[in-house]
Amino acid sequence: MEKKPPETLPDAELDVMMALWDIGRPAIVSEIHRAVSKKRKCTKTAVHVLLDRLAGKDFVSIRTIDAPTPYKVVTPLVTRDEYSSAASDSFISRIFAGKWQGLIANLVDAGKITDDDIAEIERIIGEGTKK
Repeated sequence: MEKKPPETLPDAELDVMMALWDIGRPAIVSEIHRAVSKKRKCTKTAVHVLLDRLAGKDFVSIRTIDAPTPYKVVTPLVTRDEYSSAASDSFISRIFAGKWQGLIANLVDAGKITDDDIAEIERIIGEGTKK
């Protein structure tokens, strides 16, 4: 069975996922809390709640380790690439009627793309057509 693309996340949940992806391995809640706290003010309890929501959406798995002081190990189930691909598709679909050309035209019109950016886009497209 093919894995369905992940849904887009609210900012607070995305911050937790970004922290977990940046850590780069399964992590305990206190590590995730420290990483999230660098970006936004939050409590450890809030991180627990957000992780529970993410587990309910199948973004993470949470395993409780039974030790003298029990703790939870959180493992991402969705990669950063899987999420960014699904979020990009969702954004382009909702805002630009599914046409990536509309996004590029908007960025060019707004002066957000430099000649260097265009060269990089051409390089990426060239590599993609070779696959």
